[in-house]
Amino acid sequence: MLGELDVERQLYVLVRTRADARPWHPFDVPDLELVRDPKDRRRYVMEGVGSLRVEGFARRRATIEADGRTWQAAPIGFWKRSMVATDAAGETVAEFEPRRIRSGGRLRVGARELEIAPASKWKQRYALKDGDDELALLEAKAWGKRPVRVTVADPAAVEPLVLLLATFLARRMAEDASATAASTT
Repeated sequence: MLGELDVERQLYVLVRTRADARPWHPFDVPDLELVRDPKDRRRYVMEGVGSLRVEGFARRRATIEADGRTWQAAPIGFWKRSMVATDAAGETVAEFEPRRIRSGGRLRVGARELEIAPASKWKQRYALKDGDDELALLEAKAWGKRPVRVTVADPAAVEPLVLLLATFLARRMAEDASATAASTT
């Protein structure tokens, strides 16, 4: 009997052997990438969606812009693991509460309850889910000019600001995992 890791590994190998397929995602849907702005090292742009600008010494805060609206995302709490996003009026529009053991967590946007869940055991890959529906798949790296690659099956199902917020959170979780891995070696 095959375990979950064996099935994922076989799927990865199967997809990787196809010349026209992307090796990190089995579905043939368009990819989006968060790309660093060449004129501003702290600003990242996702073409057709919007932008985010990381702020602060450790880059734990962000200004997210899409559709002519702006959100401010900042950590809250003693350990600064939870995060809250506010609109231009200062009203809370989203809250992220991370899991205690594994990465990922609950993302509340207004009355909507979403989840950012790990989608791989080998890479920093996360699924943005609404119940059982997977809205987006986010593959994050802790650093680089293209820190997050996003696959969205149905762009109408996820609001651009929410997608950018989830992208920022995935990048943050990848940075945390990278720091943890570095400190244990």
